[in-house]
Amino acid sequence: MSQQTIEQTTDFFNVPELYLLAEAFDGKILFGLPDKEIYQLQGDEVFEGAYERLIEKNILTDEGKLTKGGAIIIKTLQAYHQSNKYVRINNMMFAFMPDEQDELILLVEVERQKKYKLFVVSKAKAFDLLASFFPVVLREPEEKERTFLKTLLTHQERHHINEFEPEKIMNLEVFCSGKGALESRNDKAYMQWLVFEQEQRLIMINPVEKKYYHASQHGFLKVLFDHLEFPYQGAK
Repeated sequence: MSQQTIEQTTDFFNVPELYLLAEAFDGKILFGLPDKEIYQLQGDEVFEGAYERLIEKNILTDEGKLTKGGAIIIKTLQAYHQSNKYVRINNMMFAFMPDEQDELILLVEVERQKKYKLFVVSKAKAFDLLASFFPVVLREPEEKERTFLKTLLTHQERHHINEFEPEKIMNLEVFCSGKGALESRNDKAYMQWLVFEQEQRLIMINPVEKKYYHASQHGFLKVLFDHLEFPYQGAK
């Protein structure tokens, strides 16, 4: 699947447009999007408008047939739909392709529940993208972080964290919808990590298990790399 081609042909899509495209492979649910039924209840005009916009975007011809670019987007959206695992990091949703070990499908929520953009990205590009949005990815670890992965915080430290307001939080969620890599690691079907810096310490919170950790940079990157299935070879 060509990364360059999809980036050239993709455009912003709203929810009805994406569901209309998904009808090509009978996709009724798309991870990270509001339920299709919400828009069906609003009347036929919603999807009629979506159809016209897909023609304007050169996804469909005037006769309603797929263009070359439209076929690429539907193929990408179908692969997104069929993924056995999704990783959502804030407004970025990553899906996995079993036959493409070096690439991910990325659906970006540009405007909450309104505008989305679809990409195929290399895992190297995905890492660079995350590093550009989250400084914590490339933070310089303290020397003592070499001695541990993560340690539980005390009750007093937890209380202090709950009163702290981070500048930026990475909200990392993992959803496993089938027999994927998570199952082989004995992880649960859903996991969540909140990651941020607090007074030069790296904090990781697991809201599902209600556990608070002081994490090392290596421990955090291990979680990130494992869930996004980034290769360790060549990693800094």
